[in-house]
Amino acid sequence: MSFRIPKKVRTEDAAGAPSGAGGASGSGGSSNPPNRNNPSIRFTTPSSSGSSNAKTFQPIGKCEVQTNVFKVDITKLPFRLTRLSMETTLCGGKVDVNLTEGHQAVSGGERRLALHTVFLKLFQRHPDIFGTDILQYTYDCANTIYGFETAYKGGDAKLEDKIERKDFSDKEWEMISRILRRQSMFFKVILSANGFVYSDGPNALSNENRQELTRVVENCSSEVLNTTDYLQYGSQTFPMNEPPVFKPDATTEIRCGFDKAVRLAEGLAGTPEIVVTIDTKLSPFFSATSTLKFFCSKYAEFKGVSTGSQPGTSRGNRPGGGDRGGDRRGFGGRDPRTDQRRRSRSRSPIRRDEKPVQDDWNYNEVKEIQSAYERGTEKNLLGRIEEALKGLLEKYNYQIKFPHLPLVVSGRLKNETFMPLELLNIVPGQRIKIQKMSANVQASMTGQNATLPRDHVLRIREILKGHLKIENNPHLKKFGIHVAREPIQMEAMMLSPAQMIFANRAIVVPPPGTVQFRQNKGQKYYKPAKINNVAVVNFDGAVTNLEIFSARLHATCLKNGLEMRKSHQEWLKYQWNSNDASYIKAEMVKMRDAQITIIVAITPEKKPDVHDVLKYFEASAGLQTIQIHINTADCFVRDAGGAQTVDNVMRKLNLKCGGINYLVEIPQSYDHKVVCSNVSFVQQKLFAKTQFVGFEMTHGPSRTLYDRVQGTFDGEPTVVGCSYSLKAVTDLGGFHFLQERNEYKLKNLDSKITVCLEQYKKSAGALPEVLVVYRTGAGEGDFKRVEEEVQDMRKALEKVGSKSKLVVVVVQKTSHTRIFPKEIKGNKPVEQNVKSGTCIDGQITSAGRQEFVLVCQSALIGTVRPVKYTIVANDPGWSKNEMAHLTYFLAFGHQVSYQPPAIPHVLYAADNLAKRGRNNFLQHKKLGLLTKSIKKVLAEHNDLAVEGHESELDALLVESITDAMNKMAVKNRSFWA
Repeated sequence: MSFRIPKKVRTEDAAGAPSGAGGASGSGGSSNPPNRNNPSIRFTTPSSSGSSNAKTFQPIGKCEVQTNVFKVDITKLPFRLTRLSMETTLCGGKVDVNLTEGHQAVSGGERRLALHTVFLKLFQRHPDIFGTDILQYTYDCANTIYGFETAYKGGDAKLEDKIERKDFSDKEWEMISRILRRQSMFFKVILSANGFVYSDGPNALSNENRQELTRVVENCSSEVLNTTDYLQYGSQTFPMNEPPVFKPDATTEIRCGFDKAVRLAEGLAGTPEIVVTIDTKLSPFFSATSTLKFFCSKYAEFKGVSTGSQPGTSRGNRPGGGDRGGDRRGFGGRDPRTDQRRRSRSRSPIRRDEKPVQDDWNYNEVKEIQSAYERGTEKNLLGRIEEALKGLLEKYNYQIKFPHLPLVVSGRLKNETFMPLELLNIVPGQRIKIQKMSANVQASMTGQNATLPRDHVLRIREILKGHLKIENNPHLKKFGIHVAREPIQMEAMMLSPAQMIFANRAIVVPPPGTVQFRQNKGQKYYKPAKINNVAVVNFDGAVTNLEIFSARLHATCLKNGLEMRKSHQEWLKYQWNSNDASYIKAEMVKMRDAQITIIVAITPEKKPDVHDVLKYFEASAGLQTIQIHINTADCFVRDAGGAQTVDNVMRKLNLKCGGINYLVEIPQSYDHKVVCSNVSFVQQKLFAKTQFVGFEMTHGPSRTLYDRVQGTFDGEPTVVGCSYSLKAVTDLGGFHFLQERNEYKLKNLDSKITVCLEQYKKSAGALPEVLVVYRTGAGEGDFKRVEEEVQDMRKALEKVGSKSKLVVVVVQKTSHTRIFPKEIKGNKPVEQNVKSGTCIDGQITSAGRQEFVLVCQSALIGTVRPVKYTIVANDPGWSKNEMAHLTYFLAFGHQVSYQPPAIPHVLYAADNLAKRGRNNFLQHKKLGLLTKSIKKVLAEHNDLAVEGHESELDALLVESITDAMNKMAVKNRSFWA
């Protein structure tokens, strides 16, 4: 029996209603109130309205699926738990640090385990308050403790305690000391009661209490993870006692972990229930190597040399050869690394081997790095390095092997400490941020290492049993919490694909069994582009026959209906050097003035540096470009083969030049099954006077510990991509803009939405009657911020005098909900995964919200990731059934692949725009224009260049850079395609 959140009693059901949880908990919790055996209070949630019971669309089928969501039964949980607040302050340094506030000076993993150790010590020191059974308490390793009401005897009194070195055992202090700068530091702990959490009765009805219940389950199920065997990042956990699944290079390893999330789901028949979602997770970590080997690997990567592990090459090729154990003579058996290791404040909380890593570096490779550093470094700096190393020689009698390598510096000013690279090791358990991943590492996490559904399901079972220990978890057992052994299985809907409209209203639908479609032979684009002239540029001597290429491309354009105003003989043909950015910009400006429509750039590399240069000047100079690899160009030149490649190039070319490949519309039927019985009315309702807008964000890397210590504030801003539809639903425009770094709220929405509305009006002759906004980048805890954005959107509509009805949908592309076939068959991804069009709109969706989970894409590798859609504003009152079908139809609007990606076309375009914006910012910086932008803003707003006005200055700066990068951007063209 799974837990049900109480619902309000309906009078007519009271007599025959089943009893509540009944009986006192056998776990030693508080006794039940007298009325606990009465019928459970019932209530309904907003999600029950607008369900898929509406008959606008009919599914074309149903399928039995299993999920990665497990029911949680808390009927044996004590009726009432005491909630305690624990504030822990680290004292004895220059400033006191409140550890419960997540202070950046202390790493998260080590802080978590240190706080857990402090709580256990507090519990041991005060049995008169806590009792003696630690299992009656669960701690979130921050500031909240949940305990049995019958166990806690502290009442409302506040407990203050000082815990210092003498109170801890040596083993406990080993963990504690990792967050300390001085051995004399101590902890000041303040504990106080902070209310109750109810598992039943009328007090359990509030949203706040329901969320607290999920936290109780979350904390209890995580207690077994509070050891040095696990690294935790929010809800993600990585076991460090398991071997890595793959090592893409000598200094990187891919580890498998899991994500655990406890939430309140809609449940059966709209009766909410607590569930836990378990998802597998791959993440790259730095390997535990010497720092010199790490540098050698990165230097080789910089030079474009393979950095794969080469066993046996790191020994015997240094002067003298053999083991270097004798190099430390005179240390009295002591390694200078030992003291540094003892002082280390590493960000990794996992158990460490006190033995130093063997010297695994290659002597000749290190010498090459040192020579390169010497060539690029002033002599006086090299002299300062030598001077700093004298102390090491005098103190340890250790002769440095590489005296002209840079030193690692810790501390600031008078507290600076210098350490040579050859004496340092990379501590295990350090995660690589996504912005720092190399292409090789990213590729290693997909492809051959992607987990198929059958293995995914098995891995989830292993996580529940082996790591979370749900079969014998002492905290879950004591609290009376039971997690189901089997995942939720249910029936999913299969949605119909859209129908595509090409020239002369020719209709194309995907054949049954697939969602991929093709134009019929001789069929032309819905709106072929008009091309004045074309410039073909051969970069860096890419070998191809430009005359033949131009002739074949010209003929293919005519075949697809494009209007070519110049013959291919009149096209401009050039040979350019990709390294001359100034020349490229000047020539692009000339071509723009000469009415060239597009530049076709042929390169010898698939993703060359000149690609980013072209795309940067595309926006700043206002001339469309398309870059293709030499092999792609050869598909046009040769007589046979490469038809699919040619089609893909043409689809992009038509879009970039202002064309529309096809429209998407609602089908009346599909595969002899009725989809919509009133197509014309529904088409008018959902599409006719509706504008679709997509927002996507990309964030730069956070400031590192080094940045914070050095007071460095340089970094990447947040980049927002915005795409919008025009009169034709698949005719898109778009732009990107910058916001302050790590700003997760969409800013200046009044001006951005106004741009979208004005462009629609210019295209359609009037403002839209309905504005549908898809917005990504918001998680479960971000809905308050999204609600503020909705108000900003409404203000924007009022500003332009629009009476448009607003629909806002939050899109979670990285939702941890997974859907698998109930019976997984075959060995290929396409066989083991659910099909495109699989949709769930109840039971596992979030309680109290209008949500649906939809799979639009087809699985080519690994396990498909469904996307969760949450409707947060719905002025026209469209049903969930209508929104799910509308979203799926829009996914077919992606005009290049001719099959739906994971998300609607406006979001796919917004995602590309955000990526393009980030690349353009980096190119803006690389070209030296960022410094000019900063100087310009500082000169114009000198009064803000003082402390306290940083946010105002940042806002002006990102606005200035955005204007500089987009001053000539082509409007109403899919330039990002």
